[in-house]
Amino acid sequence: MSCNWLVSKLCRPGFASLQLTRLSGRRPSQLCRSISLMPVGSSSRVVSVELKERDLFINWNDSSSVDLPYVFLRDNCQEPVSFDQSAKQRLFNPAFTVDLSIKAKEVDVKEDGRQLVITWPDGHQSRFESAWLARYCRGKSSLSGRLAVEPYYWGSDYCDKMPRFDFNKLMTEEDSLLEYLLKLESHGLVLVESVGTESRQMKKLCDRIAFPKPTVYGFDVMKVESKPNPSHIAYSGVELPLHNDFVYYDYTSGIQLLHFIHQLPGPTAGASRFCDGINVAQELRTRNPAAFDMLSQYPIQFVDVGTDYIGDYDTESWHFPISVDKNGDVTGVAYSNHSRGPHFPSLLMDKLHDWYAAYYEFSHLMNSRDYLIEFKVQPGQMVVFNNVRVLHGRSEFKMTGNDYRYAELCYMDWDEIRSKARVLAKKLSHIY
Repeated sequence: MSCNWLVSKLCRPGFASLQLTRLSGRRPSQLCRSISLMPVGSSSRVVSVELKERDLFINWNDSSSVDLPYVFLRDNCQEPVSFDQSAKQRLFNPAFTVDLSIKAKEVDVKEDGRQLVITWPDGHQSRFESAWLARYCRGKSSLSGRLAVEPYYWGSDYCDKMPRFDFNKLMTEEDSLLEYLLKLESHGLVLVESVGTESRQMKKLCDRIAFPKPTVYGFDVMKVESKPNPSHIAYSGVELPLHNDFVYYDYTSGIQLLHFIHQLPGPTAGASRFCDGINVAQELRTRNPAAFDMLSQYPIQFVDVGTDYIGDYDTESWHFPISVDKNGDVTGVAYSNHSRGPHFPSLLMDKLHDWYAAYYEFSHLMNSRDYLIEFKVQPGQMVVFNNVRVLHGRSEFKMTGNDYRYAELCYMDWDEIRSKARVLAKKLSHIY
């Protein structure tokens, strides 16, 4: 794949992190074996325990230790009377049935340290596999609440490195589908080939995972073609600047699938542009921490008003241009200059000069030749990308004669994507 430049313009608790960027040449089944896609703590054994006043002190076979509150242990009892093994859901509320000051009456280490049996004052017993305790109580990855995937950040050299997938294999091979889902999580932008030029092909891929997300522009698959009096500039031929879709929704669409069915002639007309927004945000933090803080501490307004699939609509939401988590790590960006509203938070009004300076720097950085990629997606190809990480746009084009540009798009949410990835990871690597 070539990049054409125009100089003028994201465990389930308990899964080990997947170092995909270091293993990109291996098949998913090899991935699972080589990086031990096994529950964290699968080899952990309890050496000894000590009953404290409020906690159970556990010594592990790797010389580490942990204090676990008795209330936590009783709350997470896995016995059938406490936990439905089929639904994987708790059957009682400890707030009404377990005293905060509960203490174990007796604790037995069994199965050569692979199991703990706790006897409570009322005679109830809780059995814990040591691997289960280690999985949920040790290390950052076990607390992440999702299948942890090592992110791969990219710049202007990404075109030749972009992961590619065969549509037919995604539809028939679970190994390929898992690798696709994990690379989508880690890289944020992938290319699917051999899709064909038949309409609604992307719906088949969505259905293989879960389902498309409805929007004001359509129920599932939407058409992207130029038309008179468009409700969005994406449906015109003018240049479409880099942006995220649906920043005017409170719950921004997580994934966009864009399938090209007919393309304009020439190397640059209607060419697609992409940028790793998280990578750019991290670079901004390095270059200008004050600008980064300005864009990550104040939400701004985004609006979209028009008439389309559902009739008249008027959507509005407020997002931080740069989102960070409690650890300060960048988790996403919200950027759409054409959808940015005129209102600002009251606390920002006396800092607008600084805000615009930060916004300008962020905008120029994402459009620089260090971070922007541009290429012509061909008919029968489909780009799939993380809509809260990857900014997208396209070059200007004009339709003449029989030339036209036609694509179809739909959206999915990350909850369904990650759910499917966990299901496949457990199935293919025999995790229970």
